[in-house]
Amino acid sequence: MDKSAIQQIQDSAVIPELTDHLSRLPTLSPLVAAPDSVTLHDLEKHMPTASRFRLNYGTTSMADFIEYNTLHDLEGATCFIDADAMRAESIFDLGTVAEPGHKENRGLLELKKLAAYAAIRQVNGVAMGQKKAAEFIEDWADSCKGIVNKNGDKMEARAAAAALCDLTIEAAREVSSVVGDFGASMSGMERIEAKNQDKIPATMIFTTEPYNGLRVREIEVRIGLLTTEDKPKIVLRILRLEQLQEDIAGEFKDEILTSTEDLELKTFIGEVR
Repeated sequence: MDKSAIQQIQDSAVIPELTDHLSRLPTLSPLVAAPDSVTLHDLEKHMPTASRFRLNYGTTSMADFIEYNTLHDLEGATCFIDADAMRAESIFDLGTVAEPGHKENRGLLELKKLAAYAAIRQVNGVAMGQKKAAEFIEDWADSCKGIVNKNGDKMEARAAAAALCDLTIEAAREVSSVVGDFGASMSGMERIEAKNQDKIPATMIFTTEPYNGLRVREIEVRIGLLTTEDKPKIVLRILRLEQLQEDIAGEFKDEILTSTEDLELKTFIGEVR
């Protein structure tokens, strides 16, 4: 026998003793002693069915997520809700502290902004040219409601867009100078005025469903005019944006909590790290 064969015999002789010793130790995980040459093979692929259910399901539909939770509900299932991110994740085989699961059966909900809500959020606080601002109101005319000018007169979306395109800047400058033997002084006054500013829209209500499955919101938007450049700029600003985001996140959380009231699945506010 060569040296390697002798070594294998020696290793095999001590394996039973090591295995017995390891089985009596208070380790957190089961351990077994085996020589390096031993290879484990998973036979699951040869079985008629899988040894356990595994699936990572993802959706942007709240209704489908709620139905999926109901279909896969069992003891130990847990849902984690991150309302700020409009995200919820269910782990159906999380198990319990005494009998933990493999965490391989999951459902993930990530809500996406609907088109109109995404559009108003994208232009919020952005200085736009007259044409771009007018095109925004024309494109989303169905959502642009309750438009009024600074005098409180109501305006249709098409008329509001036309008024934005009709803006011009008028500038006047007066200069006087006095020159003496020992110096000179100059004073100037500049006046910038937007013509027809009384006719342009000042505020509007942007009506939209922010996310699929959540209620329609009436978002108050202020329409501002900037005259610091040669051409006027239009700024649409959502009023109380932080409060709006908190209300939407709260509704999302409440919808998930309500849908799980009759399930074994438990819900927690937070995220899985």
